[in-house]
Amino acid sequence: MKKHNLLAVPASLLLFLFAACSSDDSTTTDTTDIISQVTAADNIDEAGDYTYDTASTNVIAYSGTSVSATGSGVTVSGTTATITEGGTYTVTGTTNSGNLVVNADADAKVFLLFNGTSITSTTGAPLYIKNAYKAIVYLVPGSINTLADAMTNEYESTVYSLTRLTVFGTGSLTVKGNTDAGIASDGGIIIKDGTFAITSAGSAIKSDKNLVIDGGTYTIAAGNDGLHSDTQLTINDGEINITESEEGIEGALVTMNGGTVHLVSTDDGLNAAGDDDTVDKYFYMNGGYLFINASGDGIDSNGSVVMMGGTVIVNGPTANDNASIDYDNSFTVSGGYLLAAGSSGMAQAPGASSAQKSVKLTFGSTLAANSIVHIQTSSGQDVLTFKPAKTYQSVVLSSDALTTGETYTVYTGGSASGSVTDGLYADGSYTAGTLKGSFTVNSTVTNFSAN
Repeated sequence: MKKHNLLAVPASLLLFLFAACSSDDSTTTDTTDIISQVTAADNIDEAGDYTYDTASTNVIAYSGTSVSATGSGVTVSGTTATITEGGTYTVTGTTNSGNLVVNADADAKVFLLFNGTSITSTTGAPLYIKNAYKAIVYLVPGSINTLADAMTNEYESTVYSLTRLTVFGTGSLTVKGNTDAGIASDGGIIIKDGTFAITSAGSAIKSDKNLVIDGGTYTIAAGNDGLHSDTQLTINDGEINITESEEGIEGALVTMNGGTVHLVSTDDGLNAAGDDDTVDKYFYMNGGYLFINASGDGIDSNGSVVMMGGTVIVNGPTANDNASIDYDNSFTVSGGYLLAAGSSGMAQAPGASSAQKSVKLTFGSTLAANSIVHIQTSSGQDVLTFKPAKTYQSVVLSSDALTTGETYTVYTGGSASGSVTDGLYADGSYTAGTLKGSFTVNSTVTNFSAN
């Protein structure tokens, strides 16, 4: 049997969890207990997931109002091809009124090799995975693929899987979710790489179990959530740009270990939340870069936040009934860089049991959008030069540049030079605007009111 090893991966995908975290009341929570509440039946990497049999690849070819199939394991009716057996299937061609259905045995693993595939459905989901142990979509390198559902779709998703779904390969996939979701699975989703352009009336990528992003490039415009998981949502790598969403990222347990995320939301930017009240809600920021532009809460955890690394920048809400940072239980930060600007009515800073220092600035009046906030040491060394994109009255900063005993001076307005990334200046100079006062760091969290 000829095998094609497409990707070297470990036999199973395991989250690197930390044994414990400190909450603001000095209690200790075992995060492995939290994970165990939400892992039942999740999708994980397994041996053979990225190795398929090239010697017995069947071909499903769409052409206008017809579809043909070679080999066994496929039945054809009109423009609908139904896969009934495990194995490898190359899918090619274009149709404006077709469907691809997977209805194999419960222990079958089905490989779908998309190689220049464009399926628009007029009757439902263009890709419907009804039954199998796992469906694995491989985006052939260099291939351009498109899936679009009907305006009325009983499955309410363009790609709808009732079982585990894995996607990999460096080709591209455009998904148009006209009815509701773009890609949805009841059995968990893992995406390794690829280039994705997803527009959806509902959530762009939605999983009833776990959702793991290991890489890839994403451009997402969603009517509901950009990325959603009912259990664990993990970002290990990738370039994710959510240009439109109601909530950018939502899951009961959200973990970011790497990658770069930019998101815009009309409600919460990142929300650690879920319907199961027996599951503790957490957001873990361990690495990567996260930029949020939210009209609602920037970071909202219905439980706790643990930040150990990476960079988070929030342009938060302008209304006082939301906050740039909002958590119910605790927020501990031991590393990384946190910057959040927004309204002051409900603003929160990380908790006092954090290992890294934080400061929360509250201004006496609202400052205009694009008005710089600047913090420098007593010797004039730059600590922060930031130009928020919206009006703001509160700024929260947590950084290893804040040290005990040091006095810092705060300015607003003025001008700055240097390189600018998401409003944050570096390697330049600041021309002073209005002096707002000074504060000295004598505790883990410093609250400074600047009139």
